Amino acid sequence: MTSSMTAFATQDLQLPTAIARWEIRSVNHRYLEVSFKLPPLLGDLEYQLREILRNRLSRGKVDCSLKLETIGESSSNLVVDFKLIDQLVAISKKMKDQAPEATFGSIFDILRWPSVVKMSEEDFSKLNEPLQKSFVLTLEELIEVRHREGIKLKDCIEKRLQKMHIHINDIKTRLPEIQNHYRQKFSEKIHEMQLELDESRLEQAMLHLLQKMDISEELDRLATHLSEVERILAKDKVMGRRLDFLMQELNREANTLAAKALDKMTAQDTIALKVLIEEMREQIQNLE
Repeated sequence: MTSSMTAFATQDLQLPTAIARWEIRSVNHRYLEVSFKLPPLLGDLEYQLREILRNRLSRGKVDCSLKLETIGESSSNLVVDFKLIDQLVAISKKMKDQAPEATFGSIFDILRWPSVVKMSEEDFSKLNEPLQKSFVLTLEELIEVRHREGIKLKDCIEKRLQKMHIHINDIKTRLPEIQNHYRQKFSEKIHEMQLELDESRLEQAMLHLLQKMDISEELDRLATHLSEVERILAKDKVMGRRLDFLMQELNREANTLAAKALDKMTAQDTIALKVLIEEMREQIQNLE
């Protein structure tokens, strides 16, 4: 299934004494880059969660954060960081000396400072299993969002592929007419210059000119690359890097086509092709 690398998911977990909130964000990246922001005493949980995530995702910059908010009365063993309190009180006194008119908070404001009051290691260890399950649910939601976004991106790309097919077919249809036009123009130019060339040499010169201006190979390669893009989009696998490579190849052929364009309409079609390729490339940058 086509998947985007850009998504966001959140999940709340009701615990006996706290509310845990997982947030996972992912954006496009060349490889898989994962970062976690967890409460200090839950550091051991990070390794397990990394393994779970790496087994489910292959590309993207993924940021995972967990917030714990204590609620109600708790029977947990709370740990108070008195050294941090002493530092905060000392800073408050110094600030009061510097700004006597300023209003400072109460001891309850200090207790609400991050990491001043926290649960014991024993209480944190009991949270590992429910937090891991909640993380998996959040990750599943993120993957589902990535799939939905991927379907939209796939639709955008396929619409542009259809437009490219139309432009290529238009050029192919006009190609015999363009060649005949320039064959006639070449003959008229020779006549105007009053050059005396035998029929065989004239035919060879004309053939050489038409071969240099021939764009049928470029058109065939463009069509082949488009078919390959369509084939990859239909597969249920990671596709971003392969499609990105094909965009480079399409752009290469379009540039060659632009250099060989003989008439105004072909030049316009070529410009349209290059615009469509760039639009697809921007969309593909977000595909896993």
